[in-house]
Amino acid sequence: MQRWRRFMRAGLVLVALLGLAGIACGAPDPLLDDRDALGAAPTGRILFAQNGDIHVWDGSTTQITHVGDASYPRWSGDGSRFVFVRTGDAFSDLYIANADGSGMEQLTFYQPPIQPGTEAYIREAMWALDPVWSRAGDAIAFVSDRNTLKNFLWLMPAPGENPYQIQASTYNGENVEHPDFSPDGQRIVFAQRTTGENDLQRWTQLWVVDLNTEQLFPLVETNEGAYDPAWSPDGRWIAYTGRTGAENDIWVVPAEGGTPIRLTNFGNVRAPTWSPDGSWIAFLQTDGGSFKAVAAPFSVGEDGTPRLGEPQELFKGSGIDATSGLSWAP
Repeated sequence: MQRWRRFMRAGLVLVALLGLAGIACGAPDPLLDDRDALGAAPTGRILFAQNGDIHVWDGSTTQITHVGDASYPRWSGDGSRFVFVRTGDAFSDLYIANADGSGMEQLTFYQPPIQPGTEAYIREAMWALDPVWSRAGDAIAFVSDRNTLKNFLWLMPAPGENPYQIQASTYNGENVEHPDFSPDGQRIVFAQRTTGENDLQRWTQLWVVDLNTEQLFPLVETNEGAYDPAWSPDGRWIAYTGRTGAENDIWVVPAEGGTPIRLTNFGNVRAPTWSPDGSWIAFLQTDGGSFKAVAAPFSVGEDGTPRLGEPQELFKGSGIDATSGLSWAP
C-alpha cells in the first residue's frame, strides 16, 4: 500500500494545484516589479514533460521523446544530455538521452524479472524518481525506495555507475522529494515530508546535506509546505514553492540560511527553475485546466532584497506535468 501511495503522489499534487486555477489567475501581482522586463526576453532551452513525453522550448516547443511514459527531465551540466524517468507497472527507472532525444540509455533496472501483479513482484519492484544532474560533473542524484519502504536520497557518481544512499537523508525517516545540486556539486537541497501530531498532518520542509561530510541542516522549516527547491547558478539563493493556506507561490531563501522572501502573490504557481545566468526564474502557473510556463527577471535591490519583474509567457498546453517541473540550459 505504501508503494501505491507514493505512485499516486504526483497525480494528487497536480489535482490539488489545478484546484487553484481560479485564484488570482490573470490578476496583477503586487509583489512584482515590471521595470526589469522592459526590452528583455528570456533565451535558452527549457525541458518539460507533457502527456508522457519530454519536450523542449527554445522559442518554440518540440517533442523530443516518443515513449508515452516519460517524466521529470533534467539537463546535464553542459546541456548536451538530459536525465529523465520512465514509469512502468509499480516501478520506474532512470534514463539519459542526447539533447535531441536520441541515444536513449537506461541507467537503473528496477523492474523485477517475475510475473507483474504478484505479491513477490510488488515486494521487489522499486522506484527511481526526481533525478537531477550535477552542474559541476557527472553525478546524478535521485530518490528511491531501494532496500527501504521510503524514498530516500541516492547518488550515482556517473551515469551507469552503482548508486549509493545518502544516509543523512534518512534522518527523520520520511520520504525525500525534488533534490537539486549546489552549483559546485558539493551540496544537495531537497524537500522532505514531515508528520505532525497524526498522519493527517503532513507537509514538506527543505533540508541541505553536505556530500563530503553528510552534515544535514534545515533550510526552510514550516508547518504548511515548502517544495520544488532550485539552487541559483551563483550559489546564493534557493528558490522554491511555498504553500500558505490553499495558495502556492514562489519564494526564495539565502542558500546559507535566513529569512524566506515571497516573490509572487498569484497563489497558483509552482516548479521554479533558474536561467543559466541566474537573471530569470521560470515557473508554471495554472491556465484553465492545464498549465502555462512563464519567466520573470530576477534581481536583488540595493537593500539586498530579491525581487521578480513582470512575468512573460513562454508556452502553454494541455497535459503539462507540473510535478515534473522545468529545467533550463543555454
